[in-house]
Amino acid sequence: MNLNIQLFDKPLLARPGRQFLLEKHLKEVMEDGYNLIPRSSIEGDEILFKAGLFFHDVGKSEITIQTAFYNQKNPPISHTHLSFIFFYSWLKDFFKKELIDLLKNDKVRIISFGILSHHSPPHCELDYNIFSQLFTKNVTISEEIFDILLKYGFSINKETLKETYIFFVNGYKNNYIEFPFKYYLNHNLRKDFVIFYNALVKADWNSVIGKKERFLSTNDLKNIKLPSIVEPKRSKVHSYIYKKPKFKENILLELPTGFGKTYLGFGYGMKTNRRRIIYTLPVTTIIEDVYNNITRIIGDSSVEWYTSRYLVLKSLKKETSQRAYIEARYFEKPIIITTLDQVLLAFLGVDRYPLKEAGLYDSCIILDEPQLYSPLMLFLFSEFLPQYIDKFNFIIMTATFPTFFKKKIKNFIKEPFLKDKESIFKNLPRVYFDQTLLDQTALSQNVINQDLVKLVKKFLSEGKRIAIIFNTVRKAQEFYKILHLKNSKKFLFHARFIYRDRFNLLKNLKEKLKNPPIVVISTQAIEAGVNISFDVMFREIAPFDSLIQSAGRVNRFFENQTSCPVYVFGTVNDFYPYKKYQLEITARILDKLKINTELDLLIKLQEYWEKLEIYLSKDEEKAKKLAEAVKEISPFSLDIDESNVDLRDSYFKISAIPIKFYHIVKELWEEYKKINKKNYWERKKLLSEIESYMVEIPYWGKVNDKRFKDFIIEEEKIFRILTLKYDNILGVLPEEDINSRCL
Repeated sequence: MNLNIQLFDKPLLARPGRQFLLEKHLKEVMEDGYNLIPRSSIEGDEILFKAGLFFHDVGKSEITIQTAFYNQKNPPISHTHLSFIFFYSWLKDFFKKELIDLLKNDKVRIISFGILSHHSPPHCELDYNIFSQLFTKNVTISEEIFDILLKYGFSINKETLKETYIFFVNGYKNNYIEFPFKYYLNHNLRKDFVIFYNALVKADWNSVIGKKERFLSTNDLKNIKLPSIVEPKRSKVHSYIYKKPKFKENILLELPTGFGKTYLGFGYGMKTNRRRIIYTLPVTTIIEDVYNNITRIIGDSSVEWYTSRYLVLKSLKKETSQRAYIEARYFEKPIIITTLDQVLLAFLGVDRYPLKEAGLYDSCIILDEPQLYSPLMLFLFSEFLPQYIDKFNFIIMTATFPTFFKKKIKNFIKEPFLKDKESIFKNLPRVYFDQTLLDQTALSQNVINQDLVKLVKKFLSEGKRIAIIFNTVRKAQEFYKILHLKNSKKFLFHARFIYRDRFNLLKNLKEKLKNPPIVVISTQAIEAGVNISFDVMFREIAPFDSLIQSAGRVNRFFENQTSCPVYVFGTVNDFYPYKKYQLEITARILDKLKINTELDLLIKLQEYWEKLEIYLSKDEEKAKKLAEAVKEISPFSLDIDESNVDLRDSYFKISAIPIKFYHIVKELWEEYKKINKKNYWERKKLLSEIESYMVEIPYWGKVNDKRFKDFIIEEEKIFRILTLKYDNILGVLPEEDINSRCL
């Protein structure tokens, strides 16, 4: 348990490979990291933060670590606790203070915990786990590191280093209460910790990636000129967003579908004088579609999208890089298109949350169609909002805004067109609801509803674009198979395809709609954010807000001069995946529904939300408890991978590989195992290619008299094989693949 010092007689390395010199790396991280920290956060403590950034990897001067680097091997011990000890040694000599007193300083605690955790999620047991490596070890520091430290103004007495080493090893070994960070860091220090941790980690990555691939930049919205994307003559709302020079207030735009809310949101965001825009959408299938629409106007240099499947989809295009992945995942681009899930993962402290949370600071968050998230997610956002309202602006845009959500955030938002809302909706008689098929099923024991088929054939003969939307994939597949049409095209659109087949699904759908007549058979995957329009829709009964969202894909651009029909079919007893009470409330509203304009829909929607509120108390209470739990452990993280967190409050979903692709994936997996573990990026890219053969399935979802879980086989404890059939047109089918018997 001793610390020794001796000459190493070789240049000190920052990582395996003789070109990665430690001195150069320490200098780069100090300079880049310092530029990433807002000056208001470090005023009067500049030397302290510079030292923390510089010392982050000084522990790599330990001789067994250096020897491993020269031999292209992994180090035998961690370096972060040694870097931590160097940092406190310098503090002791520089400030002439006792170590026990330095442990009481909040900023010192924040910086030193950032040093300890910069290679991992900052969880609460991290410091003990790392220091326990030293309980029975002797370490030897290379003498050359003291010359490097002195060169940059960080002088340390060698005896101080030895004393500090013994002090901390004994403190953790004996579990003295003054030492563990979990007793001293608290929620009030979270934002300061986020700022330092983010700066250190991203500067560290920047140095490792190298100058050619540097991603840290000042290329934020404040420093770039983007063209206006708002058409001021389109409406009073567009003119308002276009003409106002700057927005300080947060705003709500409750506007009809097809009103151009996407561009209004970006127009607002560009005038908040924030560093970046975080545009959130509720459905991952449409994120890249919005990305393509925006980049056609403003180019792609300032825009990126991100979901947990980013690498999977990018691997299909063969167009990603490590820098691009980091920029996307941790919100480093001026404009990021993502989901609210990613924002909440940061607030909840999941994984390396500071890297995301820092990206939210000084940003404008756009919530598009928030009602399509689970009530739990909206309650969570409203719980975290008071804590972060000083860090960002936000705008909410929807045609169907939940009243329970409005009540929670009313003190933080303004509604500039509240008085104009009725007149805006009143001027849009685009659709009407027809209930003649209500209480009738589209399929019963593989027999198709002939009343529905007659209507479909009638509209096809008139050259119409028809949508038939079901609540489950199984129903959509069965209807698609049984519906036989002469000289007409039909298209199936849902989410239960492998990722590489889903890749061009929406693009293909848009092409098909250019050449009517056509019937598109789909699920609710089509009901939000997809900028397409139908002439007629048949929609299985669903929560009233979902019916309105679906209806928003009908006569969307007023291309038909008269109102177009939305036929509602189905029964409230067949309610999966919704709650039965949602459909019962909807059915009662539909029973008395008369529509002259979309204002009538808006009025009935308010009635729906009000009646729904009594069922939401559990979600509200759960959100409060989660927010309180986060506060209790903050600034420490939940040490779980973000892909394992489901906030949608829906059925539990997992990803699996249909057995049809077993041999392809097996070959890729064998190739993956051959790649050196140190080649992290190449391994991650190959793993993403494997994931492109995965499909999302409901783990407890029914497959005839069984459940999806009954058709899962674990392969090498790494990925799951789904033994159900897979079809490129239909997706996953509810019948076992005969090839599964060979496994």
